[in-house]
Amino acid sequence: MSGTATCRSISTLVLCAACLPAPGSATFERCTYTQGILLQRMLQGILVGLVLATILDPIGVNETRLNAERAADADVLTNLHRNGDCASAIRSIDLRFVGSKSGTLELSESSANLGFTVVQSVQMPDGETAIDLSVQSDTLPSTIDRLTVTALEIATRFNLRYDGWGTVATKC
Repeated sequence: MSGTATCRSISTLVLCAACLPAPGSATFERCTYTQGILLQRMLQGILVGLVLATILDPIGVNETRLNAERAADADVLTNLHRNGDCASAIRSIDLRFVGSKSGTLELSESSANLGFTVVQSVQMPDGETAIDLSVQSDTLPSTIDRLTVTALEIATRFNLRYDGWGTVATKC
């Protein structure tokens, strides 16, 4: 049977009856619907990677600052653990960035594309503006490390100062 069937009731990982090999045939092809779904998902993954690479990858992170943030992260993670935190539980993690009104406004407009939601934006007594972003995540050390690197890249990209992250200890 040819691979030109257009079935719509199958999983992307199985073949529909119209796409099965003819009796005695040793080969078969996926239907065009399945091929289209697989191609669509592959292209979506590539597009997300390109968007993030375009926005963040060319931005370097200061290694000294990264090491200082990692030490602070280790302290926070230790305190969470002491308070009975289940590191694998998904919860809201808030990050704060401080700087110019224009930088925080630009970050606010780009936050959804970066995987964050805006919690609030506040005027600081010294005239700077702070923006708090939120992301749903666990607090596994590897996840927090990636989040910290991303936060430092965001701070550089938008000419802001990363002021750290916080969350509440969450039970399993």
